[in-house]
Amino acid sequence: MKWVSLVTTAVLAVSMSVHAQVEKPRVLDEAMISISIPNVHGFLDQFGLVAAQASPMMNGAMIKSMIGMQLGDMNLAGIPANGGLSIVALDPTNIFAVVEVSEATSSAYLNMAKAKGLQAEYADGAVILAKDAGALAKGAAESATVKAQLLANNGAVLSIAMQPSSMIERNRESIDGFMQMMPAMLGMSMMQQPGATLDSTQSITKLLQAELLVLVSLSEQCSEAEIKLAPAGGSLVLSKTFVPKAGTPLANLVQAPARAVENKKLHSGILGDGAVKIDFVFSNPGAFSEFVAVETEKAVKAMQLEEVDAKAIAKLMTKCIDVYSGTGCEVVSFDEGKIGVRYVMEVADEAKAFEVLRTMDTDMQPFFKMYESMGMPMSMEFKENVRETDGVKIHQFSMKTDISAMPDEQKEQMAAMGVDEMVYDLAITDGLMFYSEAGGMEALLKKVKSGADAPKIAARSTYPAGGFYYFDLDVGQYMGFVAQAMPDTPSSAMMKQQMGTLFAGATPVTSAGFKKDGMVHWSLTIPGDLIAKYGQMIMMQQMQNMQQSQMMAPPAMP
Repeated sequence: MKWVSLVTTAVLAVSMSVHAQVEKPRVLDEAMISISIPNVHGFLDQFGLVAAQASPMMNGAMIKSMIGMQLGDMNLAGIPANGGLSIVALDPTNIFAVVEVSEATSSAYLNMAKAKGLQAEYADGAVILAKDAGALAKGAAESATVKAQLLANNGAVLSIAMQPSSMIERNRESIDGFMQMMPAMLGMSMMQQPGATLDSTQSITKLLQAELLVLVSLSEQCSEAEIKLAPAGGSLVLSKTFVPKAGTPLANLVQAPARAVENKKLHSGILGDGAVKIDFVFSNPGAFSEFVAVETEKAVKAMQLEEVDAKAIAKLMTKCIDVYSGTGCEVVSFDEGKIGVRYVMEVADEAKAFEVLRTMDTDMQPFFKMYESMGMPMSMEFKENVRETDGVKIHQFSMKTDISAMPDEQKEQMAAMGVDEMVYDLAITDGLMFYSEAGGMEALLKKVKSGADAPKIAARSTYPAGGFYYFDLDVGQYMGFVAQAMPDTPSSAMMKQQMGTLFAGATPVTSAGFKKDGMVHWSLTIPGDLIAKYGQMIMMQQMQNMQQSQMMAPPAMP
């Protein structure tokens, strides 16, 4: 279930991780949201190194010059070496900015504000700007607090800090109205696409609605959150830290005590090569299953799927999650245009885990009914003991998805990838559940049971120990897969060739998650050499477009 996997990814904080660098979000108590750069020069210098990877002329000095021209402060010389800025929204109508500048250059900022029709004043080393006098007065009253709470750490980062639960509560009527109107609005837009049908648009809009409902539910359970963009040495680090609101299901999940510890011998490095590699830890599966059950019932009820048995679906998910215990790892590969999966997870009780598999096709009926109500019928078949290797029984299950309602182009792509009918092997032995694409189980069992170790994924080097998950994405392999799935047309030939070869060998994107003191921290690192390759592709595409334009241009008059 796609939206359930979203919940899993977003809240896998059930682990026992500890990370000393998890910091409490810097949120202004009175503010709905704030956008801050504590160290403007440091941030733009570092961001310039990132921008130069894609466009050599676009460095930090150039960026400062371009922004300074708009502000009347060439090269932003008026902002001190450690000066920062913050834009604060107390509510939708009271919005102001605080920019730390020297008194000598404050007049340039005041004149700029006047020219743009803004209210402004200079006080205590900062210019305060707002659209009207009322917001300006509030900004002046809060400027000292803004500098002390949002700008004092001198970080070369862009920070977006907010109070999600408060924001949703203040805008509840608008959000509910949008959620009701969204299916119809999106459906009208999608119906304009080639090959779209009423059934296809209804199924897709319902899936998107479900995902949005889950995101809103998670957001309203967060009291504080901060997103940071930190350029460093040509790479980009995107991170998010959130604090669950006390008494919510999310808070109960995050604060649940650890029941299992990480098995350091079980990691995705031993599963072989792949485009996606994930290591994770379930330290309290019971707490996680309780959370998923609550969110499942809430989403089904909000979508008004009256024919769907929400409690039966929640019970099934609890039954499935409860068999897992401790450490798991997964590798996803793309071979010959097909999706391959290798997955190993510790289980608490082998007999109980097998019983879940054996009754899965029956237990899954409420789940299938829900997907059928959303226009995407599914079916499943489990086959017991299809073969045996070294005394281990191998089982098999197949999942079929009716994609007939999808637009023709999307239908062809799904069929080409084999997503419409997926067959997997399963085995349970030595306290582990093994999962692979059909025909891959023997090799997987042999590799893991050999006990031979292998290098761990790159994220384990990028981030410290103690995380609840680590993730690598080989963009070269992934883009090659995407290129294969693209339709063969004269206009796409060059793009497919670039996508299939340009990113090969690039440093992987890495990610990790940590938990500490009731907070959850997530981070993603995009390496500089990968950004450079994207820049090369963009430049090559621009040159190709220029050549095509020149070829299509009418001949010059004699």
